[in-house]
Amino acid sequence: MREQFVQAFIIGLLVVAIAVGVILFMQRGAHMELNGAMTVSVHGTDPNTALAVFNLHLDNPADYGFEVSNVTVTLENNQGEFPVTTIGRVDAKRLADAMPEFGPFHPTLYTRYVIPAHTSGDYTVLAQYNAPEKVLNERKRFVVRVQEINGKETEFDEKK
Repeated sequence: MREQFVQAFIIGLLVVAIAVGVILFMQRGAHMELNGAMTVSVHGTDPNTALAVFNLHLDNPADYGFEVSNVTVTLENNQGEFPVTTIGRVDAKRLADAMPEFGPFHPTLYTRYVIPAHTSGDYTVLAQYNAPEKVLNERKRFVVRVQEINGKETEFDEKK
């Protein structure tokens, strides 16, 4: 009787393990995440303001589109952290047309933009600071946070 119990127990464990494996395999593309790299360039627009241009190469490995809810940029320097909301799509286009020397400019990430499933692409994020170019160049780092419509947040850190 004991042998029958052990055999039934082992078979039950195998069935449960196979079921869990199948469920995990089926859900492999259901998590929302962005992968990628970021490059930063800083340009003075006048003596008291500077523009930071962030070029992001993003991969969306999920089975679903990543719908952008918000994009923020944080400047970290010796005085602390200074988050800034990015420049909007229309203004970014105007700036790219007026100052092509600050490029290359790619499509911007904006609210409600959907990064398609299983794709890679280049995107530009622009942030204007009321600080001289020197302050931005002496930074510790920049951090770009892209928030998905359901709350998932992905952070891209400047490797300096």
